[in-house]
Amino acid sequence: MPLTEAQPFVLGKVHSRVKFLVGNKTDIPKILLIKLGAVGELVMASPFFDQLRKHFPHSEIVLVVGRSSYAAVEHNPNINRFILTDDLDLYHGGLIRRSLEFFRLIFKLRKEEFDLSFVLQRAIAFRLLSCLVGVPVRVGFGRGRKDLFLTHSVSNHQIQNESESYLDLLRKLDIPAAFEKTFYYLSDEEKEFMDLFLERHSIASGEQVVAVAPGGGESAKRTMLTRRWPVQNFIELIQRLQRERSSRVILVGGPGDREITNHIIQISPDCLDATDLSFGDMASVLRRCNLFIGNDSAPHHIAASMGIPSIGIFGPTDPHQWAPLDQNSSVVIKPVECHPCFIDETFPKCSHIRCLTSVTVDDVWQQLESALPSLKK
Repeated sequence: MPLTEAQPFVLGKVHSRVKFLVGNKTDIPKILLIKLGAVGELVMASPFFDQLRKHFPHSEIVLVVGRSSYAAVEHNPNINRFILTDDLDLYHGGLIRRSLEFFRLIFKLRKEEFDLSFVLQRAIAFRLLSCLVGVPVRVGFGRGRKDLFLTHSVSNHQIQNESESYLDLLRKLDIPAAFEKTFYYLSDEEKEFMDLFLERHSIASGEQVVAVAPGGGESAKRTMLTRRWPVQNFIELIQRLQRERSSRVILVGGPGDREITNHIIQISPDCLDATDLSFGDMASVLRRCNLFIGNDSAPHHIAASMGIPSIGIFGPTDPHQWAPLDQNSSVVIKPVECHPCFIDETFPKCSHIRCLTSVTVDDVWQQLESALPSLKK
C-alpha cells in the first residue's frame, strides 16, 4: 500500500522501536547509506537517492562512499553528508590494511546513532558493517543465508537492471519507487566550464559534436580489457563521422585512457582530447554534444544522465543489468555463446573477445542513425 504523509511508517520487526511519519518533521530518521562501487554504479544508484529524499525530505541522509568515486556524488543535493572510505584498501589491500579500514569505519559510524540503513553493496562484509554499528533497521541484498545481518532482505537472484535493484530496497519497505531517469549533479563552476571549453576549441553553436569514449577507465585498463571495442573500429567510426557528417569529435574518458586516445589522435588529429577533464567538467561538456558513443563505462552513464542520445557498445557484460535505463540510451551488442561472462564480479581470461570483435562499424553506424536522425544528410 502506498505511503502518504498521514500514514505511520513502521520499520523493523514486530518489537522494533523505530516508527516514523513519512514526510513529517516529527520522529525523523537518520539514514545511513553504504555504496562504494565505481562511478558508473553510483550514477545507476542516483534514482534511489532521488526517491529516498522525496519520501524522507527532512531526514539526515549520510552516504559511505569510496574516495575513488566520491566525485560522482559530491554535489548530489539528496545527500546531507559523506563519509569517505579508502576503497582501494578495502578491495585490494592486504588483510591488515583491509581490517584497519573496516574497523575505522565501525568506530566512526557507531558514534552517529543511525535509525535506518540501506546497504547498496552486495558483499556480506558491508551487511555486517551495518549490523556492527548498531543500526536497528537494515535493508540490503540477500546472498547465501537470506537474512544474515539484515532486518529486510531483497532477493539477489533476479537478473534486472541495477537501477531497479536499488529501487527494490525502497519497495521492500512498501515505499513506492518508480524509475524516472539517472542524475549527475554539477557544481556552479562545472556548469560554467562548458562555455569555456567551447570557446577554447572554437566550437560553433550549429556544429554537430559527438563524444566518443574509446576506453573504459582504470578498471578496464587493469582487469577488464575485454570490455573495450577494438581501437581500430573506433578509428574507422570517427573517420566516417568526420568524413560523412562533418562532426567534431571529442574523446572523453580518464587518465587510464590516455594511451588509446593518443593512438587515435595520431591517426585522426582533428579529434579533441578531453581525457584530462574531471568527471564534472566532462559531464558539463557532454551537455553540448549531440551524441555519445562508447564502451560500457562511466562516461556512458554520465552521458545518459545528461540527457543526450547515448550508444553503449557492450560485450562481456549484460546490458539488461548494466546499461543505463534512460530513454535516450541504447546499446549495440552481438551475443555469443559465452555471453555474459561477468559472473561473481570477475572476468575470466578471454583469448577471442568475439562478443566485441563481432560488432562492426556498420552495426554502430546503423544505431547512430536511429538514435540521432538529425545527423542524416
